[in-house]
Amino acid sequence: MAKKVVRPIARSYQARFVEEASRHVRAGGHAVVWDTPLSARLVVRVPDGENPQDLGYWSMLDLGKTRYAVVRGGPLEGLAFVRVPADCREIVKRRVERDSVHRGPVHAVHFDCVTCAACCRDNNVVLGDDDLERFSEGGRPELGKLPYAKRAGDRMVLVLRRDRSCKHLSPERRCGVYPLRPDACRSFPVASECCLFAREKELGMVDGLEAAT
Repeated sequence: MAKKVVRPIARSYQARFVEEASRHVRAGGHAVVWDTPLSARLVVRVPDGENPQDLGYWSMLDLGKTRYAVVRGGPLEGLAFVRVPADCREIVKRRVERDSVHRGPVHAVHFDCVTCAACCRDNNVVLGDDDLERFSEGGRPELGKLPYAKRAGDRMVLVLRRDRSCKHLSPERRCGVYPLRPDACRSFPVASECCLFAREKELGMVDGLEAAT
């Protein structure tokens, strides 16, 4: 069954238009504020720590940022931000380009994860102790060992097929271990930037303007 999600729209602003950026974010959108041509901040509403699928927080995680700061004064006061790393500038520019066809600060999208499964391809799923315990209690302890899982440094990760899809993904795009699926799969946020990127990369499904070829 399709799930309706209202997602934030990314907009780009020069520093002199910071008040417009503030209004956009407070209305639910995400803003990329360019302080200089080579320095930008991603500005979002302060993430809801009680919501593990907060899309603002995940938009920062997608840039490799796990911590954010809160603006203490000016038009952006009370909003959260992270500095956009140099190697992520093109990523945020692509978000803005993609969303340029949408009006307003937010956009409603219908997602059917059952017919999608883009996040089950070319994804690094790390297994925690809770996952290994769940496999064991569910009568499938072998899921935490080869050929289903392997050690990568100091972590255990799921093993992918040669085509980079999860070994547990069926030809019908169904998870073969859904009741026991890892926490990383359970918490993967629908409509997040990582979700949108996976759909675009794996399925060619773009919610917005398609990238120029």
